Formats: sequence, structure tokens, C-alpha cells
Amino acid sequence: MAADEAGKGIASIQVGHRKFVIGDGAMATYLHQCGVPIRVCAEELNLSSPHIVEQVHRAYVNAGATVIQTNSFAANRSNLSRYDLADKVDEVNQAAVAIARQACADQAAVFGTIGAIRGTTRYGGALLQEERVELQAQYEEQAKALMAAGIDGWVLETFPDLEEISLALEVVRNLSNLPVVANLSPEEVGVTRDGVPLQKAFSLLREGGADVTGLNCRLGPYGILRAYERLTLQEGTFAAVPNAGMLHRSETEGLSYTGDEDYFSDLMIQIAKLGVTWLGGCCGTTPLHIQTLVQRLKTLDTSEVWQETAVPTEQTTVQAQPSKPDTGHMYDIIRPTSVSLVEQVNAGTTIIVELDPPKTLNCERYIQGARALSAAGADMITMADNSLAMVRMSNMALASMLKQFGIEPLVHVACRDRNLIGQQSHLMGLHALGIRNILLVTGDPSKYGDLPGATSVYDVSSTDLTKMVRRLNEGVGFSGSPLRKPAEFVIGTSFNPHVRNFEKAVERLKRKVAAGADYVMTQPVYEERTMEQIAVATRDLGVPVMIGIMPMTGLRNAEFLHHQVPGITIPDEVLTAMREAAPEDAPEVGFNVAKKLCEAALQYYKGIYLITPFLKYEITVRLTQHIRQLTPEPQLN
Repeated sequence: MAADEAGKGIASIQVGHRKFVIGDGAMATYLHQCGVPIRVCAEELNLSSPHIVEQVHRAYVNAGATVIQTNSFAANRSNLSRYDLADKVDEVNQAAVAIARQACADQAAVFGTIGAIRGTTRYGGALLQEERVELQAQYEEQAKALMAAGIDGWVLETFPDLEEISLALEVVRNLSNLPVVANLSPEEVGVTRDGVPLQKAFSLLREGGADVTGLNCRLGPYGILRAYERLTLQEGTFAAVPNAGMLHRSETEGLSYTGDEDYFSDLMIQIAKLGVTWLGGCCGTTPLHIQTLVQRLKTLDTSEVWQETAVPTEQTTVQAQPSKPDTGHMYDIIRPTSVSLVEQVNAGTTIIVELDPPKTLNCERYIQGARALSAAGADMITMADNSLAMVRMSNMALASMLKQFGIEPLVHVACRDRNLIGQQSHLMGLHALGIRNILLVTGDPSKYGDLPGATSVYDVSSTDLTKMVRRLNEGVGFSGSPLRKPAEFVIGTSFNPHVRNFEKAVERLKRKVAAGADYVMTQPVYEERTMEQIAVATRDLGVPVMIGIMPMTGLRNAEFLHHQVPGITIPDEVLTAMREAAPEDAPEVGFNVAKKLCEAALQYYKGIYLITPFLKYEITVRLTQHIRQLTPEPQLN
């Protein structure tokens, strides 16, 4: 079905031989940006403050949206009952349609929105029969209310699981022949949460009666672009309705989305060129995002060649498995760390290299990389604790393996994954394995990782955990019980210089040091002036600072880091250099940028913290070798 056939009377934008339907952007997150408290139920505003909802709809119409979704995403009995509105399902949904109609004034179509009830935090595997009956009843109740108010079509959105969206699709198809947009919201690129490849899922949804199949929300514009690049779009109409970028939680600045309207629109244009013709925005997007997207579409060169199908850009390769190392004994006695990181830095230029644990059970390449980096001159290998809330192999296990090769590990410990019982147990285990150098971090929230239903614990902040580990070093447990002997941890803390209020971030860092941090490791820095700024701000801290440097592998990687990864800012001149480089030359350009940053860093710091991208340790091996050519290894007594 062509984009302009998705619903009767829907306007579209003509670009070349393509017509695009433009959806609106976020409702709830935009309301919060406009001052509505986050604890307020967005759907309840249909009854208590309809003028506010109408203003949002009208802003999107004025921005160029040709389809407006009703403010009814979570207007189901389960969600409304949390606000004592379980008996208001019909009233809330019908008010949502009336408000949207009033705002559109025949300038845009009105589609009734229904969101997943199990959503992203309630995954319990395949639906049991009683669960199906309950969900079906709730979807029917909401859908009938929307139908009675008079809508032009349906949007089913933010469904991680094919099974649940198929149930909702069946409900609305039994009620009407209106156009249906069915948007999945997977947590991994290429597959639904219940394990169905997207190509197959889209096909099954079309067979079930969906007129438009698509992706919305969680993956963001970059992830949705990657997903569509892997698909073949030969039949049907496809939608892309991503959020604005990665959701970032800052202890000083609260919740925000990292992608701005220009970056969002740039990626949406790339998605459009793959054959996706229903475009809109989800969480974090605003009328400005939609307006910028419309402007970009209207000014495109219509002579451009548009792809009719997407060609997968990533190939799965199977490498020969190297032979397992001969360690002599299955279990060696592991000796404690003999030298702390602080002693290492005081003795001379120290290189710490981050090599993130694998997401699979195959750790051969990881071990190869760690050994290559150690041979190149790295003093320690550091490993994150399920960074970005993505499940990875235990860094404790890998650290223990590295020690058997004579490689010194530095282990990150996140506040997110363990309560205080598990946290002290984990630290005691690290100590028993002879691991002394640790980095304490807050950890990204679980709900934004690959298992959003997991609980983010956060019993304490990283500052409080620093104090508690310092107590372990005094021989006292978290509960105050004696440990018979003191621990010997060397405690690190992180520093993010890329915030609006740099001075406030420095003050917070000082509190961490006062709490007992022995050294500091920074987020990646891409400007010498920022290096100097950090050096000046931290010169009186009394602890070593390891400056973070992360080589870029290409333009897309650079733009992703700049726009979507919290805490990273890349200078315009560096982004320009990456854009001007041929794709095959971009990795070398990224390497040369990192090389110059390393040279600049040596003017200010004795500690360099290299971050390996995508387990491509060959890059950080070269950087390590370059630093070692400029500086000798630390001479330890």
C-alpha cells in the first residue's frame, strides 16, 4: 500500500516519485519538557487539562505532521488503575479523540493510539491463556472507546513482542477495516524480544491485517537505521518512529535525550532513502524535530537515486578458534596485586586500556586482545561492569583469567546490579582473587539496556559506595561487622567533563575524592583545551587523573558518540574531517585524531586511559605502542 493510501484524506509530502506520511512526535515527554510533572498521568490530562493536550497536537500540525496520534498510548485499564481512573477508560479515550479533532481542524488525520500493556518492563515469556484473555479484554475496551469517538485509523506502538502486538492487531481488525500501523519496539537490532526476526515479524503482521509495519521508540534513529539496513523492503509500507536518541540520566541534570533535531533528521533521511515512507518521532522528540524533518524532506534533490530495497551492511563471520592457552594447572594460586595504580602513575607514564567483556560465551578474542595490549606496553586492562546496561560476561571472571597470564586487571563495579548484600559479597570475591584496583561507577539504568525488565538496584550512589569500600579497607564491613583483616582496594572514580555546569561536576568530583577515591578516570575527551581545563581544575585534588581517549572507527561511529552517548562531545573540526574522509580511510583518520590527542595528553597527565571500540584492540595496540615510543615504562621498585 502506498504511503498516501494509508488512510482516507491523509496528506503527504511528494519527494521524487515517493510520497511520505509525516507523523507527530512525543506527547508525554514533550509535556514534561513544557513543565508538566513527570509523575502526572499524561492521559489523565485529556480530562483535567484538555487545552494543554490540544496545544501539543496543534504544535505538531503546525510543524508539518499529516497524522496526529491521540493522547491514549497508555489509556488502558491496567495503567489508568494506578491513578484511580480504572472506571474512566471510555471517557479518557473518547476525550483524546475529541481533543485531537479539535486541534487538527481537518489539516491532519487522527489515528487512535494503543500501546503495549506488558510493555518493556513486564516480560514473562510466552503469554499464558489467562493472560491472553485479560489483555484481549483490555485492548477491546480501549479500542471500542476510540472507535466510538470516530478515528481515521489505528497506531499500535511500542510493542517489544510480536505475540502481544499480534493480539492487539487481531482485536482492532475484528472491530474495523480502518488502516492499521503496527510498530514494534525491539530491544536488539534485528529481532523482537520474543525472538522473531524482524523480516518474518513484519510479514506475519501484514498477514494479520496491518497496512503499515514499522519500528518505533527504543532503538532510536541510529538503531532503527541499522535495523532497516538489514531488511529487504519489497512489499508494503514501512514506518520509522524513533525516539530522539539515547535516554541519559545525569545525577546533576536529570533525564534527557541525547539526539538533537538535526541529527535526528539526518538519520531519518537515510532511513527514508531505504524505502521507509511513514516517518515520525517518539520519546524525546518535539515539534522542532518534526519541522526540521519536513524541511529536510522538502529540500531533497529529487534526482537522487533511492534504494528500493535495503542491503545488509554487516556480515556475520566465523573465525577459526585459536588453541586454548596452556596454563599448567587448572587452578593456580592467584597472588594479590603487588603495585597499586597510584604507585604505577607516580613511577612514570601509565597506560590503562579498556577492553569491554564480550556479549557472548566466546572470550578467545578478548584474551587475545588483552595479551596483545599487555605486550604492547599497557600497564593494566580495565573492563566495564555491563556498560550501557547491556549484558556482558562477568568482569570478575575475566579479571581472574587475565591474572593467570600475568596481566593486571582493573575492574569496574556498578551500583546498578547488586544490592548491598551482593555488592559486599562481590567485592570480597574480587579481593579473594587478588584483584585490588577497582573503579566505582553509578551504572546506566537497566530499563534502557537490553533487559529493561531487570531491576536497577541503586541502593547507594557511587560516592556512598566509595565511602563503604574505604571502610572495607579499614577492616569493617558494610553492616559494621569486623572483617578480621583490612581490604587493600585501590579505589577509582569517574569524571564526566561534558556537562553544562563544569564547576558543579568538579565539586562533585571533589566530594568523591573526599569520600576516599584514590584516582580518577575521565570520559573520552576529544579537545586539547578540555584536557587542559580538566588538568587545571583537578591539579589540587591530590590524586592521579587518567585522561580518557577513545579512537573513532568511522563517521557513523563519530556521529553516534557525539549525538547519542551521554558524556561525549566531539569537536566540529573532527566531525568534518571524518565526513570528508572516504569510508575506507575513516578508521585511519580516527586513529590519527586519537594519536594527536595522546601526544597532547602527555603534556598534562602521567596517566592515559585508552578505550577500545567494539573490541577492535588492534587500534589501541597501535596507540599504546606510540605512547611507549614517546615515554618509558614506569620503573617500579
